[in-house]
Amino acid sequence: MQDITLVLNTAEKRVQFALCKNGSLLCGQDWLAQRGGTELLAPALREACSRLGFLPAAIGRIACVAGPGNFTGLRIGLTTASGLARAVNAKQAGLNYLQCLAASAQARPGEEILVLTNARQGLAYGARFRAREEGAPEALGRIFLLPLPPLPEDFDLGSPDVVTGSALVSNYAYLKGLLPSSARLLKESSPSLAALAAMERSIDWDAVDGSDIAPLYMRDCDAVENLDAIARAQGRTPELAHQELERLTHAPLAE
Repeated sequence: MQDITLVLNTAEKRVQFALCKNGSLLCGQDWLAQRGGTELLAPALREACSRLGFLPAAIGRIACVAGPGNFTGLRIGLTTASGLARAVNAKQAGLNYLQCLAASAQARPGEEILVLTNARQGLAYGARFRAREEGAPEALGRIFLLPLPPLPEDFDLGSPDVVTGSALVSNYAYLKGLLPSSARLLKESSPSLAALAAMERSIDWDAVDGSDIAPLYMRDCDAVENLDAIARAQGRTPELAHQELERLTHAPLAE
């Protein structure tokens, strides 16, 4: 019976995975993804399955954070999910990273949660959510990308009840001066394993098809943004480099 669910998160600086059964968290691991940290994911997952007394083939569902987040980190998580799903014939579903952080905030029902995470190069991802009595936090609008710091003069942080995320941690003193004194500022830069497990329970697995998880990118990776300079340094024209990138990023997996 493939009654085990795997939840993966590699969106920022930490690697996290949880193994669940019938909605209950069996075990989880969480570590800082320093040099070589992500390479530990597959061995750590195999070891966890062994200690729990089942093979990876028992995994029937995989929920993986799709973004937004670090480009390389997301690719590692999504590639792991895709490869494992093919090996064990498991279903795959994506999770919104900012929503996972909102679920970890433990806000009271009806409270508004503002999530801000680092997007590198002086940018931040942001989104607003409303906590519910049950289930995943409700999204209040779309994910946005904004300079931080400083914030644009015309951007209003509003009056959130709870604020969390890595961009808050990185810019705590600056943002504290802009937010209402009543807001609870959480110095947490990653979701809890319990929140990841709870987000998995909100997925309608009956509606999931056999497709790979589509990454949720809000900006190009640094290599794409610097592609013209990289191409010239290699003696290529930027036009041909962009054409090749387009071909590679849209080629079927069989290629």
